Amino acid sequence: MQESKPKLSGLYYRYKSLHRGKKVILIIFIIWLLQAIPKWAVVIMADGQTSAQIMRFFYTPRADMKP
Repeated sequence: MQESKPKLSGLYYRYKSLHRGKKVILIIFIIWLLQAIPKWAVVIMADGQTSAQIMRFFYTPRADMKP
């Protein structure tokens, strides 16, 4: 008798078949995405003034930069 391997399905099978480097990149991207979504959701849904203050925290306008 032959023992059959358990059949993996869907995303889990695709993840298991990836090489180690691609797994690391995928995990880093997922962590970044989980951190970025709440930040950008707040920026998008905030009123104009709050949104501008939040964006100024992440991106300094060129007018405010010293030469």
